[in-house]
Amino acid sequence: MKLDSLDDAIAAVRDDEAPAAVAETAAARVRQRLAPHASPDAVPALAIHGCADVMALLPAYRRGELKAARAWLVEDHLGECAACRAALREPGGRRLAILPWHPASPQAKPEARRFGGYAVAASVLLAVGLSAWGVRQTFFAVPLGSRASVQSVSGALHRLDGGRALPLAPGEEVGEGDAVRTARGSRAVLRLRDGSSVEMSERAELKVTARGKDTTIHLDRGSIIVEAAKRRTGHLLVAASDCTVSVTGTVFSVNRGIKGSRVSVLEGQVRVARGGDETVLAGGDQWTTSDAVGEVPLRDEIAWSGDVDRHLALLAEWKTLRQKWSAVEMPGVRYESPLLSVMPEDTVAFASLPNYGESLAQAHRLFEERLQQSQVLREWWRKVDPARHGAPSLADVIERIRSFSDFLGDEVVFAAVDEDHLRHVVPILVAEVRRPGLQEFIEEKLASADPQEDRPEVRILEDDAVPGPSAKKAGVFVLLRPGLVAVATDEKALRALDARREGAGAGLDRTPFGQRIQEAYAGGVGLLFAADLERMTTAMAEHDGRRDRRQQQALHRSGLDGLRYLVLERKVVADESQTQAVLAFSGARRGIASWLAAPAPMGALDFVSPHAQGAAAFVFKGPALVFDDFVGLISTNDPRTRDELARLESKLDLSLREDLAATLGGEFALALDGPLLPTPALKLVVEVYDPARLQASLELLVTRTNDEAASARRPGLRLEAEQVGDETYHSLRGDMPFELHYAFAGGYLVAAPSRALVMKAIRTYESGESLGRSATFRSLFPPDRDAHVSGLLYQHVGPTVLSLLRVPGATQLTGDQRRSFEALTQGARPTLVSIYGEEDGIRVAGTGGALNLDGASLALPLLLERAMGGLPRPANP
Repeated sequence: MKLDSLDDAIAAVRDDEAPAAVAETAAARVRQRLAPHASPDAVPALAIHGCADVMALLPAYRRGELKAARAWLVEDHLGECAACRAALREPGGRRLAILPWHPASPQAKPEARRFGGYAVAASVLLAVGLSAWGVRQTFFAVPLGSRASVQSVSGALHRLDGGRALPLAPGEEVGEGDAVRTARGSRAVLRLRDGSSVEMSERAELKVTARGKDTTIHLDRGSIIVEAAKRRTGHLLVAASDCTVSVTGTVFSVNRGIKGSRVSVLEGQVRVARGGDETVLAGGDQWTTSDAVGEVPLRDEIAWSGDVDRHLALLAEWKTLRQKWSAVEMPGVRYESPLLSVMPEDTVAFASLPNYGESLAQAHRLFEERLQQSQVLREWWRKVDPARHGAPSLADVIERIRSFSDFLGDEVVFAAVDEDHLRHVVPILVAEVRRPGLQEFIEEKLASADPQEDRPEVRILEDDAVPGPSAKKAGVFVLLRPGLVAVATDEKALRALDARREGAGAGLDRTPFGQRIQEAYAGGVGLLFAADLERMTTAMAEHDGRRDRRQQQALHRSGLDGLRYLVLERKVVADESQTQAVLAFSGARRGIASWLAAPAPMGALDFVSPHAQGAAAFVFKGPALVFDDFVGLISTNDPRTRDELARLESKLDLSLREDLAATLGGEFALALDGPLLPTPALKLVVEVYDPARLQASLELLVTRTNDEAASARRPGLRLEAEQVGDETYHSLRGDMPFELHYAFAGGYLVAAPSRALVMKAIRTYESGESLGRSATFRSLFPPDRDAHVSGLLYQHVGPTVLSLLRVPGATQLTGDQRRSFEALTQGARPTLVSIYGEEDGIRVAGTGGALNLDGASLALPLLLERAMGGLPRPANP
């Protein structure tokens, strides 16, 4: 039976009947323990079979005449029986504060061992304490300052102070936890610290609190519309009594009523958490906490808002624009590069991208056309146009890019040239020139530039002698030759490039690094990046031209001295984004690089549900071997490491290698498989070869930590265990941000912040309906010769729209006035990156993208946003 909530799980456990033999054995133990208290009671009932027996005992219970054992049985029954509790609450009767029943948990009793002291336990406790303090400061500290300011009020807005209602006017501040309420027929708009706006309907009441980088709107009643600002860190939450909404950079409404809550998404995406479940809503979606609260058209839901028409009309305009942009033609893949032969042989990094100038111009023309046709879009653009703040207009920036790119060929190459063992690296930009007039174009732009502008001097190199040093603080040199343009900050590097163009000296294509780049072109490339790691690591091991022996030993121990090349490729084939990266070694992988095992079967994902938002899973070589490599690596820099490790193990009275590392297999997975807030629903699944030995080691570590905590008069940790059916569930509690629960199942340790999550993981494993067995998940793997992988990274946290017009209130916009307001991101698919540990390298391959709707919509928004990101921002907007 599928259990969808913690209540269902508890009910299932309660209804599970033990076999008769087990029940009789347990009853015998209870009788034996109660035997010492078997003196006559004030009431003749000797056995408790049901409510009648309990009610017969209530008079004696009220008078306090029952023995402890029988009183416990009565209280246990009262905890579950409402009728008997009502009988207990008769006039004059004693009221019992019924508490949830928890069985006693057996204390861990590790085998007694000798040990020398508690210094290590102090270190463990200190690490736990510092970690908890850091987490608390980051996530739970209360920031200073106000929480919101009043932007506008139509009618009346009050701050509730005890029994008083104090009026609030525009410009006034709302503090931490201040309750504010709108009056009948009133509306108000609050501006939060992060720039988000909250529009309140009539009779709405809310409070705003902040913890760490998170801001929470506590909605007690009424309806609000939230226009969430983009945030780099933290979350904006709306907490009603029956659900919690988590968002960033979107527009949605929450209506909290006496029958339940209703969440409606106008733009973007939100996550709604209720109990242990989480629901993802996209634009146009609606969700309620109760069947008594029905769904309504979005227009009706936000009809009270003064911005309803703006929301609806702008959503429709963005849907139209997206459809038009999907028709923009993008550059195809390239199978060779004539620029390799002119690039310096000392190039350590090489990046190639197609000429996007015409695609950018096409997209902008479509935007301008729609801008002329839509008054709603024009009004919005007037607010966000960068020219409004004194910056160059979008049209000017795009026209400059397009006009310059018209002279260039299909490819633009950026390279980093090593002039002196990485102590002097020269960046160079090179492109083919496909039509004449580029020099005149550059000279015209230079002549029209503002002479007062503080910028580097741009000099076009001529064939004659080089002029003396420029008076300006920096220089940019441009080399123009038939069919070629090159730009660099070093004139000497450009002169050398010119000589190679004429056949003097070897180019990058003659080097092993250049030949590896040519191999990438043979398969077709869109975006390409390559780095000569062998040259870089060699330079790292040198100091003032001499080999640094200790640094060289550390590199050898880590295996990094075996690195050769890094090559990353991305292209769009048949409207599908494909990404591949190869980390190549000069021989067999060693050290850290060898920790990743060869592709092998994975079972950890069988504990992760198909609805997980993200997961990472890997297969490593034996943890004991990884431990040996790690100790050897740090011993290279500090020879005392092994002696300190021996003292540590002596104090702990266990072997870190044998009692911990050797008990584990080489597979683990970490997944976000449920709500992110208030406590992330993270699952850790680790392969275990010897559960009993691992559990004993964990118990011993907790004991040593508690010994040290007791000596310092600080609270310790509680490691408890409880048998539920055939499973033993362990819990670790104490001064930590959250509890840790775990169980051993199917040869794995499954850990999570709550027992309900652990139980859900085990049920997923037993049902066989897991992420690892999902057909949708498997369809994301790129086709290749391997049936298995060494690792993978999976995400389905919802689509993220990257667009040119990325501003608060106008991101991820889509919609339709007549019905569902379908979000731009609804067509997005999850992404998967596969990792393969090969004999002499590590290969990474991925298919899909967060905007994988088609080839144009995949690449174009990113490029347009980068163009916008390059615009200078005014100091005082």
